[in-house]
Amino acid sequence: MNTASALYFVCYIPELYANYKNQNVNMYNIPEKAVLVAATSFALTYSILIDDHSLIGNYAPLLGLDIIAFGMRLYYVYKGMTRVG
Repeated sequence: MNTASALYFVCYIPELYANYKNQNVNMYNIPEKAVLVAATSFALTYSILIDDHSLIGNYAPLLGLDIIAFGMRLYYVYKGMTRVG
């Protein structure tokens, strides 16, 4: 699990940087990000229910990254839509 979390971070950090730099307004990735937030939320909830501290330590930061990526995407889509309209 630690290896999977490390790889997740390694893959997500460049995406966050690219979204920030390009201010990507691609609305088609929003459902994908919503599913990732939901899936990670369910995994974190499960790990809390079974009281597995190692899983909680892995899923909590991943949920934070998912929420940040989802929020960035929503912000840039909103910003792009208000610029056009």
